[in-house]
Amino acid sequence: MNSTFENIEKLVTAAGDLAETKIELVKLKAAGKISASLSSLVAVIMVLVFSGAALTVISFGFAFFIGSKLDNVSYGFFIVGGIYALAGLLVYINRKKWVQLPLSNMFIDKIIT
Repeated sequence: MNSTFENIEKLVTAAGDLAETKIELVKLKAAGKISASLSSLVAVIMVLVFSGAALTVISFGFAFFIGSKLDNVSYGFFIVGGIYALAGLLVYINRKKWVQLPLSNMFIDKIIT
């Protein structure tokens, strides 16, 4: 009889240890997925910042170039600004397909895998 109680006690202890281990495993997996998602987000933000800086410099150069060809620098800036306004409108119209869907798919992919 004493042996049966000892076995039940060992079984309950083992089940408790297993539950604690599973909880720790879930925590570690969640932490890994969160860190992978955040690192991907930081990488995307860094690429956007450097691309934005490069695009700004190129835009100024292009605006000055157009302005010098038209003998009025402000015309070059208006033309470049108009190009960006059209591009912004195009992105706004297609924002779900071009921005929201790919970003949500990227985060879901990082969380699931």
